[in-house]
Amino acid sequence: MMRRKLKNKAAVAGILALIMIMTAGCESHIPSASQGGKESSASLMEDDLSEEELYEKALQEDVLTVYTVTTRATVTKEVFEATYPGLCVEIRDLRSPDLIDAVRSGYESGSSDCDVVICNDNSGDFKSTLVDTGIVLPYVPGDIRGKMKEGHVGESISFLDEAEIVFYNSGKYDSQPIKNIWEMTEDEYKGRIYFPNPLRSFSTFAFVGSSFEHEDEIRSAYRDYYGKEFEPSDQSAAEALWSGIARNTVFTNSSDEVLEALNTDAADLGIMVSSKLRFRDVGYNVAPIYKLEPFCGSRTSYAVMIGSGSRNINSARLFVRCLLGGEDGTGEGYSPFCTAGTWSARTDVADGNEVPIDDTDLMIPDQDYLIENREYLEKFWADCLKDH
Repeated sequence: MMRRKLKNKAAVAGILALIMIMTAGCESHIPSASQGGKESSASLMEDDLSEEELYEKALQEDVLTVYTVTTRATVTKEVFEATYPGLCVEIRDLRSPDLIDAVRSGYESGSSDCDVVICNDNSGDFKSTLVDTGIVLPYVPGDIRGKMKEGHVGESISFLDEAEIVFYNSGKYDSQPIKNIWEMTEDEYKGRIYFPNPLRSFSTFAFVGSSFEHEDEIRSAYRDYYGKEFEPSDQSAAEALWSGIARNTVFTNSSDEVLEALNTDAADLGIMVSSKLRFRDVGYNVAPIYKLEPFCGSRTSYAVMIGSGSRNINSARLFVRCLLGGEDGTGEGYSPFCTAGTWSARTDVADGNEVPIDDTDLMIPDQDYLIENREYLEKFWADCLKDH
């Protein structure tokens, strides 16, 4: 088994012989077309070469290219390169829509350099564009597969759970200022709510879009807050709720801007990805709302997948192993993701968050619902955003 470096000395001796014939450092050699080739989901999952066998084969490959939506992957890159001397990783850090477009267009043009993809797996875009089409494929090493939590291994491999969740300004409020989501429509919060534009943020789109499946719960929350039934109108309760919240909202391009608005007292409430909670450790005045009628947010999963036709398939398998923490989950490649505001995808690795995910009022997005209703949801939000 490997940690920071290969421990089997005999294996090291043989492998170092191969390294000596490689170009020094991380200079790339260009593999022939025959070194690539389409992989299938079945062949990836059934191929359980040992770690040492994968490493030996990987040394004959080129620089591994990882497309990612999170900069935390750079830490995994450093761990990977230290664990497997002679292997190098190039990180392509992109926003989710740009990543999906880049991977798809590269595949369709036959010029793909994509080996591994790390992307939000929540709004349906990733699933419909890359997973359902076979452009990216699932892989989990055999000795890790049985240690993944239920629902995390399938067409996609979800290696981490986060949430798109309501936060409040903890520098202004000693405790959460709202108990019911309808309070966010009140005039006192005019211009005091920040969250990413749902048409630009997959995570936010998944949150607000998923809520439309919970019409009955939204009506019940209305009744509890106002003491009367939601009256029939030209809008559903979900439409009325988000139209009211939108009137009070300053829309941003990212969760980073929401984080700063809450911390600088520009905002009272905000919606952003839960992993931003880690910034409390460096003094940011933000706190999550885990209990809110009828929901506080929606679960956000991160997927790690292998590019179909990867030219560095053995390196890609090793990178997935490293990212998942190795056989026993203690590998440092997983540690940058296991922070406050996150929940582990492994049964043998503790959650980074102190509050269990089952103790939160989070919705679980139905990707098929979001895909099927995308046109309606996008039109609704385009109308909401007209005055912003």
